[in-house]
Amino acid sequence: MRKGRWVALVVFFAFCALFAAQKICSFDIWWHLKTGEWIWQNRAIPHHDPFSYTFRGAEWIDFEWLFQALIYPIWKMAGFGGLILFKVAVILLLFLILFKTCREVDQGRFWLTLTVLFLALNVARIRFMVRPQIVFLLFVGVLVYLLISYREGKLSFRYFLPSVLLLQVLWVNFHSSFLMGLSLIGAHLLGRFISLAIKHREDLRPVFGDKRLRLLFLTSLLIAGFSLINPYSIKIYLVPIKTMGAKEVLRGIAEWVPIDIRILGLLVTDPTFWFRGMFLLGVFSFLIKKENLGRVEDLLIFVFFSYLAFRYHRFCGLFAVATAPVIVANLSRVRWQGRRWPLFVPLALIIFFSAKDLRGLLQADRLGLGVWRIYPESTVEFVKDHGVKGKIYNTYGLGGFLIFHLWPDVPVFIDGRTPTIYDQDFFWLYSLAERKKEIWEKVEEKYGIDMVLVRDERELGYSRLCYWLDEDEDWRLVAFDDKSVLYLKVSRFKELTEKWGFRYLRPSDFSMDYAKEKKGDEEYLQALGRELEEACRRFPRDFYPFYYLAVYHQIFGTREHLEKAEEALRRAISNRPHFARGYYELGFTLMKLERYKEAIRALRRAIKLQPNLPAEAYYYLGASYYKVGDMEEAIENLEEYRERVGLGARVEAYQFLGRAYLQKYKLRKALSCFERVMYLREPTWETYVNKGIAYFGLDQFQKARKCFEQAMEMKPDEIKIIYNLAVTYEKLGMLKKSRSLFEKVTEMNPKTPEERTWIEKARERMRAKGS
Repeated sequence: MRKGRWVALVVFFAFCALFAAQKICSFDIWWHLKTGEWIWQNRAIPHHDPFSYTFRGAEWIDFEWLFQALIYPIWKMAGFGGLILFKVAVILLLFLILFKTCREVDQGRFWLTLTVLFLALNVARIRFMVRPQIVFLLFVGVLVYLLISYREGKLSFRYFLPSVLLLQVLWVNFHSSFLMGLSLIGAHLLGRFISLAIKHREDLRPVFGDKRLRLLFLTSLLIAGFSLINPYSIKIYLVPIKTMGAKEVLRGIAEWVPIDIRILGLLVTDPTFWFRGMFLLGVFSFLIKKENLGRVEDLLIFVFFSYLAFRYHRFCGLFAVATAPVIVANLSRVRWQGRRWPLFVPLALIIFFSAKDLRGLLQADRLGLGVWRIYPESTVEFVKDHGVKGKIYNTYGLGGFLIFHLWPDVPVFIDGRTPTIYDQDFFWLYSLAERKKEIWEKVEEKYGIDMVLVRDERELGYSRLCYWLDEDEDWRLVAFDDKSVLYLKVSRFKELTEKWGFRYLRPSDFSMDYAKEKKGDEEYLQALGRELEEACRRFPRDFYPFYYLAVYHQIFGTREHLEKAEEALRRAISNRPHFARGYYELGFTLMKLERYKEAIRALRRAIKLQPNLPAEAYYYLGASYYKVGDMEEAIENLEEYRERVGLGARVEAYQFLGRAYLQKYKLRKALSCFERVMYLREPTWETYVNKGIAYFGLDQFQKARKCFEQAMEMKPDEIKIIYNLAVTYEKLGMLKKSRSLFEKVTEMNPKTPEERTWIEKARERMRAKGS
């Protein structure tokens, strides 16, 4: 192998390792670890639910028990870093096998294989979490390799069969996706049958006598039988059926939602972008050469796994692994004419965008051997530190984290084992409880709930449940962090709520409108300020206590308070340097402090981290650029703001934009802005002056005169108005009036350097006329 190929391979597997080396960010890993601990401690495999109080003792088919039993000792010995290294090893092994498989069918087209594998890597990487799915993808890769090797005659049946059966026994104990093994073998079986039936359509006896067909059929039967080698026997077959049938549940889980086929050919950069690209390449690979449609098993595999991926987003990674060899085989049969270097362009583009995505992961603090900070750390810590025990209502996604940290003292309400444990009716009830108050009240009463720990996506809006609890005197907020809030029932935890409860602070109300509405209530604001200071002391690692403290100081608007807001925001940013909102508010605060260059840096950072920030970010940035004299950037950002808000653009934006256009001598655009300013608010003398200057530049002197005269009526002693009106009179040939106004200007006392300039210009004009 030439040196260039070795370098390319090293680069590829480096990307594999880096994409796999993402921090722990799965919500299910926690209950997997706790189940692994339970298995090792009890020397048994669970058959009934021990973790919840709502379904305690319910039948549990733990189809992932072997994965749990594997990762627990890894975590015990090597921590979360060990789990991430385990994930990296699995992903590297998967793509090594996939590389070898593609090389079996690429007819020596190394760069074709590498390009398709880079594409497959980007499709599959959204599933690179410490979950059983990574082992599932590995099993798919191994089975695809075995099937292709057997089909190509490079692996005899006596080695193929035991390898497949051993793989299936492992698979059925690792994950419920074991039926995918049967599907892959079934595709090869059906594909061979159809091919032979077409070939021998006059007499089908040779078809049924085909040795390889019969051996594949035997393999399918044996796999179905060997799948019964698991702790739950035939019940294991019910798990995929039950899961697929729980449509109400699946609609509420992000990874089970379908992909909108309407965006198939669009350059929409959502998480399905790479999948759509690979799917279209796959379709092209079949259509470019008619013979490719003749390999029926490949066509069946492509169609089946494409359907699964479109139907359920979580199967995009499965599609990538199962179809990569198919796409490589199809494209390798095409003889490309002309120069070869254009074939490297797609590979170069994929590498470029892969590197860009890696940089984004690095900026978001996603890469490393630890745990990504997306979990309810401070709220759970409060429960543990104070020994709180009770019946908790928790968010579905947080259940696993609570099981890991709080069980058995606090059994959960619900967790990620849905619909395996929790049925559709219960999931429906859980979903409505946070949406309808009457349902929440019934759930609270039925289950005797006295603790609420829920995920708080406050930037998306004020949660209804949190609003109800904030308004209810029998519930009190006692802890919160960047991702969650914890409420305790006052009648049940009187001492705790009295000592640690927040009476005024509402962290779920991101806007802090409740505080802004009480701007004149000094007693209330002082009490809220004390609670915010206390929150910062109790939760020093979090972003939002300091963020809310900063917004609180912004309410007052004085320089002293704005400086305190700046201090709080810098602390918030140090806790969460990848949170765009901190830089956004810092930029606003610095702009109010008239430190425009610093404001620009903060706002640019905010927009870079999150381009879809509120449109005001672009307004503040444009206004700051205007203040430092960079009119090009001011116009660009103010126009971006105007485009985003449409008819809702604030009048100040038109003022800044009009002045910027005026300075860039784009006079018609400036006039358009000033016209809108005059409709949106009562015209000021400055607006008339700016409008007059624009008309003057367009040689529309009568309109300019009218504007300057209206401005002069409003402010008769303004040097700028008098001078511009004098120049306009001069252009209109009204020399007597012009001279009179120039004389008036020269007699006035300047207050600014600009006014001194107008006076000097008036004297020069008078001297010129006098001579």
